[in-house]
Amino acid sequence: MNTKSQSKRRAIAVTLSMAGMIVWGNAVVIVPVKAETIDQLSSIVAQSPTPVTNITEVNNNKIMMEITEGEFRFRGYLKRTSGNTFVGENKQVRVMYDRDTKRVVVINVVTGTEFYNYIFSDVDEGSL
Repeated sequence: MNTKSQSKRRAIAVTLSMAGMIVWGNAVVIVPVKAETIDQLSSIVAQSPTPVTNITEVNNNKIMMEITEGEFRFRGYLKRTSGNTFVGENKQVRVMYDRDTKRVVVINVVTGTEFYNYIFSDVDEGSL
């Protein structure tokens, strides 16, 4: 089998596995979270066209992150694990955000497949 054919099959397999793990029919899966009052301290939208990312700081140890691209949606709390690293997950994905490196990584919790790995800063550089 030639490399082009293998590459095309791999891309189709990854696309189908991603769709199967994220979308269940036409429903968007919503994981219940404990209700809390959040004072919006910062909400920044990523500069790149995809995925759209919003961060709202809850306190020094917790942030609310929303990531959206096409059918993919994540909305949940990320808690500080150590240093400036925050982690949160639902039944489908684990989201990790490192404020020091400005890197967001989203992986499938079942297979370990990396869905997203991109740079995003929650610092409003326009106000500096």
